[in-house]
Amino acid sequence: MSQLGGELIKVVNELQDKLNPLGIENSIIDLPQIAVIGGQSSGKSSVLESIVGKDFLPRGSGIVTRRPLVLQLINDSDIDRSFGEFLHSPGKRFYDFNDIRDEITAETDREVPESKGISAKPINLKIYSPDVLDLTLVDLPGMTRVAVGNQPKDIEKLIENMILEYISKDNCLILAVTAANQDLATSDALKLAKEVDPSGERTIGVLTKLDLMDAGTNARDILNGRHEIHLKRDFIGVINRSQKDIDDNKDIRKALSDERRFFMEHPAYGPDMADKMGIRYLQEYLQTELSNHIFKRLPPLKPKIQNKLEELNKKLETIEFPLEDSDKEKILAEAYEKMRSSFDAGVGGKAWLVSTEKLNGGTKINSLMNDTYAKEVNKMFYDDNRIRREIGVAIKNAFGTRIGVFVPDTAFISVVANQIELFRKISLDCVDWVTDEIVIIVTECVADIERYPQLRAVFSKFALDFVRESNKKCKSFVEHLVESEKSYMNTINEDFIKMIGNTASRPIPDIQSIMSEKASKQSAVKSDWIKYKKDEYWFVLNDTTLSWYKNETQ
Repeated sequence: MSQLGGELIKVVNELQDKLNPLGIENSIIDLPQIAVIGGQSSGKSSVLESIVGKDFLPRGSGIVTRRPLVLQLINDSDIDRSFGEFLHSPGKRFYDFNDIRDEITAETDREVPESKGISAKPINLKIYSPDVLDLTLVDLPGMTRVAVGNQPKDIEKLIENMILEYISKDNCLILAVTAANQDLATSDALKLAKEVDPSGERTIGVLTKLDLMDAGTNARDILNGRHEIHLKRDFIGVINRSQKDIDDNKDIRKALSDERRFFMEHPAYGPDMADKMGIRYLQEYLQTELSNHIFKRLPPLKPKIQNKLEELNKKLETIEFPLEDSDKEKILAEAYEKMRSSFDAGVGGKAWLVSTEKLNGGTKINSLMNDTYAKEVNKMFYDDNRIRREIGVAIKNAFGTRIGVFVPDTAFISVVANQIELFRKISLDCVDWVTDEIVIIVTECVADIERYPQLRAVFSKFALDFVRESNKKCKSFVEHLVESEKSYMNTINEDFIKMIGNTASRPIPDIQSIMSEKASKQSAVKSDWIKYKKDEYWFVLNDTTLSWYKNETQ
């Protein structure tokens, strides 16, 4: 069955490859497939990487998978080195799987900025390897309950709707990944699967983290189908690499060997169950189940495909072929001009007519840079106690064992450097805010090129690649600027000199009521350094203690 099953899966893969460039989504022609669902902490990504045998999926906090990933695994015994190919970059082979991870991230960003959350447009990736079985899986975004950063507040509902759109189709098998160290009744994956597949006919359960269950407990009853939550296609137990294993770059082959040893030696699973557990068995089981599913479901799809083909042929008859070179140049020029004018309108400032119904992207960018950024900067200096504490510590550390009178330069430089450093993160965040808005503008502009989907994809790729590279350059400039400001305190700057000059020309006020008898022995200096609060303060240095008081007389 393995060879025949592989051929059936290749037929479906070829259909997907042919239909996607034509803009025919799986919702129109319901091809048999396996959709992988699970919560963010379920170990879903680790399962997929173990099946492939490579680290290739983006990782991080929050929602990492923001577009469906159609993963086609192709067994090729004639090659010595595994590689990947993306449908959007035909002919380009990725031998470094770190590059595959970066390209998944980049292609995701080209289609949808993080502020928009997710997109239903899939990324198609083929992986050729002598170590995999022919298999196709659709990795869907991990379910979450809390929006992180600038993600949409309704991100939980957006992800749930996307998952339901896939798994509600009769031709879709559901691979529900759940951690064994949680109550199955609270599993988000099983909950959604039961909603569309109440009988459990289409659902395959995967239990991860069996090695992390509480002492004295096991999942034997669940794996043997004797649990109240029962699936007709069974549960399969696996062991994922821990976060420490991933950080230490533990080889996946070594992890699979350790997984096999765990099941063989575990008293609850032992030799009698070990042969039907683990990643290797999961691979074989999924290939068999998908092949059988395709064998049953593919014949009824033939009339649908034939009808769609006739529909497309009628559309082709309305197009004049072949196009002359001059026609191609005209189409390209028109598309470019349409995108350019749309971008100008989206940014604002150049168009004669603007929208009166909603704010354009340029206005939002203006607000981010001149309002949001300014407010965030002000928040950084709101804590007077923190600044007071830093100044006091810096002065004491600068004096060390000595007793000083005047504020040392080292204390001044250290405190100011710390304040400058605070600008780094918020400035880098501002670059990302603006980038997200530009990505939204570009995405909306290329959407106007409706007639030529491939040309639209090319425009989108080049434009968003340029935006992404510009983001990196801008961040590099911010980093350089912060380091430059920290490296040298320019006390001969004319603004600084003007401030000192104005300070020196003013008389020192009477602060006897504040400092009592020791006032005559203290050094008082008027400063405008915290002018951002629109108040004026008197700084008083007494030995190693620096205090400040508001001047209530002005």
